[in-house]
Amino acid sequence: MAYSLIGSEKVRTALDLSREPRRLRESYGMTIFGQAALTARRLIEAGSRFVSVFWDEYGLAGSAWDTHWDHYPRMKQELMPGFDLALAGLIEDLDARGLLDDTLVLCLSEHGRTPKLANVKGGGRDHWSRAYCGLLAGGGVARGKVVGKTDRIAGSVVERPTSPKDILATVYHLLGIDAETTLTDRTGRPMPLVPDGAVISEVLA
Repeated sequence: MAYSLIGSEKVRTALDLSREPRRLRESYGMTIFGQAALTARRLIEAGSRFVSVFWDEYGLAGSAWDTHWDHYPRMKQELMPGFDLALAGLIEDLDARGLLDDTLVLCLSEHGRTPKLANVKGGGRDHWSRAYCGLLAGGGVARGKVVGKTDRIAGSVVERPTSPKDILATVYHLLGIDAETTLTDRTGRPMPLVPDGAVISEVLA
């Protein structure tokens, strides 16, 4: 079944970015990440229900968003330009095609960066889990809403903290699945779908 799926004409067509106008491809950014985001939109149009796009910067610095050194040069010259183009291109393209209202876009990371710079070449920001953000768009999410707040240096959450489990519960809710559902494993034990997670009602349209 898996082989027939990846070998199908429908999938081959969805993966063929040469079918897109050059101008549209450039609106996503001519980077691996940008073209992967465009591929995601094509896969959605082809009927995919779930698509993941991972950051990739092959041929560049190689350490992705791990800006332990040269933070400012890498953010300004390498990371943010490609990210901004790809995310904006995806959301604008989905919206223009009438797909955004039915497609939930999530932009997530595993942690944030230290609010204070390390004293290294070019400045550095290390791993930081006390405060970081995520972005949700489309698929039943209100436009232009900001939920939560940090202190003035983005070091700690001071208003409306949310957790990864809350985001997951919100995604299930938007998919029409009760986040408080309990499943039973093979040994008969009840397993909550999202233990300790709550829907972030403020982001809902």
